[in-house]
Amino acid sequence: MPGASRDRVTVDLRGIGDAVRAAAAVRGMGIAQLVRRALVMSLDLRATAAVVLTERGSDGQTPDPDPVPARETAKLTLRLTRAHADALMLNAGALGLSYGDYVGRLVANTPLPQPVAERRADRAALLASNDRMAALSTDLVALVTLLRQVKVEQARPYRDRLETADAEIRRHLDRASTLIDRL
Repeated sequence: MPGASRDRVTVDLRGIGDAVRAAAAVRGMGIAQLVRRALVMSLDLRATAAVVLTERGSDGQTPDPDPVPARETAKLTLRLTRAHADALMLNAGALGLSYGDYVGRLVANTPLPQPVAERRADRAALLASNDRMAALSTDLVALVTLLRQVKVEQARPYRDRLETADAEIRRHLDRASTLIDRL
């Protein structure tokens, strides 16, 4: 096996994806693990021994192929009921986390992020609020300009808008501070 890099391959399952997922589930393994096992079994005996030793290491343990110097990681296989596995996958996906990050946060009892959909909704609301603040700023500049020119009648629509400016600014600041607090 040349080098320490990971070899990757993308496989077009051509309609057998459900069968592959089911076979992996029955065996209690991931799809990638099932595919690696099938490939190893299709190789000749000398290559099979080399791949198995490389994949497991001489001590029978799976080595970390890409050790991260900043933090030590370990590969862990869990056996869960189908319901728990489904919940883990759905919950991690909803939060935008990998399975490992999700389980790691649960184990370490660290706060979980907001679900991705809520974060997107909060950002959209904040962006809309920022747009309203920009429009309010433009209105303030226009009002000040008209007042300098003593064009009171033309300034009246801006005055009406500015009567609610305080509440609008407070709503914006509340929304922004809530989003920032959640981050």
